[in-house]
Formats: sequence, structure tokens, C-alpha cells
Amino acid sequence: MIRLLVLIFTALLGACSAPAPFNASEVPKLDYGHGVELRDTEGKVHRIEEFRGRVTLLFFGFTRCPDVCPTMLLRLKKVRDAVGPLASNVQVVLLSVDPERDTPDILRAYVKHFDPSFIALRPEPERLEQTLKAFRAIAIRVPTADGSDYTVDHSATIFVYDRTGALRLIAQPQLEIDKLAADVARLVRE
Repeated sequence: MIRLLVLIFTALLGACSAPAPFNASEVPKLDYGHGVELRDTEGKVHRIEEFRGRVTLLFFGFTRCPDVCPTMLLRLKKVRDAVGPLASNVQVVLLSVDPERDTPDILRAYVKHFDPSFIALRPEPERLEQTLKAFRAIAIRVPTADGSDYTVDHSATIFVYDRTGALRLIAQPQLEIDKLAADVARLVRE
């Protein structure tokens, strides 16, 4: 009987020491984006796997976005700042969903305006659909009311890759900055 009580007590202690869940959604064993080659604003080819050693926050956007994208970049700057001394281990990446208008020069100036450490990746226009499929993301051109231009409706989630290059979390854009920063700091420390 004492042996049984010791086993139950040990099991309960083990359950109590399990790590707390993340604030964002954990997505183990998803390989979204792996193997996709994309150019940065300097013309260098990157794959998501190359960001190993840092926690990478990747999201889709475009420079002519009137609200969601600039708001997201401001939020991600605040997340990176909230990580404090660990911030050098965090890479924010904007992946353009409008490569026809988002030239390398425009993209570079856009992301650097928010934080000098941010980078932008740009698929070739003819490879945009293939890139979106690799990340299970969407981007749909929507004509403006007068038909003279277009905007792009796109996925707004944040893909969070850990320091091994594995996709670990998917964060919704409305997740509080302090909660996302706590998740990022935890991944940096792992």
C-alpha cells in the first residue's frame, strides 16, 4: 500500500512539473515553408532553415497594406523589444505577398523603417502561389472600388520557428504583445 502511495505521489509531482503551455498555438511536426528559396532585399537567397540559432517570426504582408501590415510590424518590434537582452536571438521576417509592386528597394526601406534588424523576403511573382502553398497561406488580389488598383487580402498569422528551425507556434495577430514575447523568450532559452 505504501508503495502504491509513493507511485501516485511521484506521478502527481511529475504532472505538476510539466511546462506551462505556450500562449500561441503549438504546432509540432509541421514543416511549413521548409525548402522554399526566397530572395531578400539584397538579392541573397534564403531558406527558413538558414535562420537556425534564432527564433524567427515570419508573417505575410505587403508595403501598400493600409493597416494590418504596419500594425503587425509595430507589434513585432514591441515583441522583440520586450524580449530585452535576448532580442539579438530573434529575427523578424516579412514575406511579401505582392512581389510585383514590392521591389527589393521598397521592401528594404519599409521593414527597416520599423526596425533595422527586420528583413524582407520576396518570391518571384511567378512563384508566389507555390510559396503560399508551402506555408499553407493565402493571398488574394482584390480590386479597389474604382477598379484602378488592387489590394491583397492575405494570411495574418505569425509563424514562429524555434532555434532549430522547426515551426513551433502559430500566433494570431491579436495575441497580446507580452504573451507573444513570453513565448519567444521561452523559445530563445530552450
